[in-house]
Amino acid sequence: MFNLEKIHHLSIRDIWPDEARNFTPWLASKSGLEELSEELGVELELIEVECRSGAFKADIVAKISNLDEEEHLVIIENQLDSTDHDHLGKLITYASGHNAGTCVWIAGTFTDEHRQAIDWLNEHMSDIRFFALEVEVIRIGESNPAMRFKTISSPNQWSKAVRAIHDKDYSNMKLDQLNFWEELRKYSENQIGDTIRLGRTPRAQHWFNIAIGRSGFRLTLNVNSVLERVGCEIFMHDENAKTYFDKLLGQKEQIEGQLGYPLEWQRLDEKKGTRIAVYRSGSIEKEEERQELIEWLHQKANEFHRVFYNRIQQL
Repeated sequence: MFNLEKIHHLSIRDIWPDEARNFTPWLASKSGLEELSEELGVELELIEVECRSGAFKADIVAKISNLDEEEHLVIIENQLDSTDHDHLGKLITYASGHNAGTCVWIAGTFTDEHRQAIDWLNEHMSDIRFFALEVEVIRIGESNPAMRFKTISSPNQWSKAVRAIHDKDYSNMKLDQLNFWEELRKYSENQIGDTIRLGRTPRAQHWFNIAIGRSGFRLTLNVNSVLERVGCEIFMHDENAKTYFDKLLGQKEQIEGQLGYPLEWQRLDEKKGTRIAVYRSGSIEKEEERQELIEWLHQKANEFHRVFYNRIQQL
């Protein structure tokens, strides 16, 4: 028999007494943005705190660096108490002033009216993402306090992605890729002990990115219908990619020892980016192989995250 500890819910202001002086600086820190990135399923990179928009200042302006589209801005509006109309108005004002593509409203508690307002915005504004997150602080037994985000409202990713399929007249292969990534995400949600979060938008494409906690790096899953193979990789794509690759290559023996299998180390000297990958044969178009490929990709994503995450942060 296990002795189950009791979860205690603490006051947010016991940890962050003041929204502007305490909570916003923490959220803009590396650890704060990592927590938020994990909840949203994207990789956030800080641009500015208290960023001016006309006569007002947005709490935090960041950018999403792991979306497979033109990089766009994120407005983050914070309040530690229950939501009010003032902060909703500020969120929309800041978003318009910065031409943001994603809006994140973080609060201690969301009223039903404000949750409904975010749902309505997501339904009617297809080009902008709106997220409503509650922040809570808990303690398990006598442990140290811990925080967690709780998503109250988010874009209806599945319906938007399906609409995009029809609007852009994608092929059946693209729709099959979309369905495959959605199946992978649902499979991951039912697994215990995951180190990864598959919270990003499923898209009709042959790759799926997972946040790895640092800009310039991507943990990517991919499917190749021509070669009939799937793969998991760490892709480095900024100006230091070759330097980072060489440093990781120096740890090749330890990395492959921890994973338990060899990797393909692709420095790609003729290109800006570099890649460290593992592949296996298989086609998502073959129904009898589909579930096995989902489980293999899920396993490799967790293994890559476990082995590479700390190494990437220390580069």
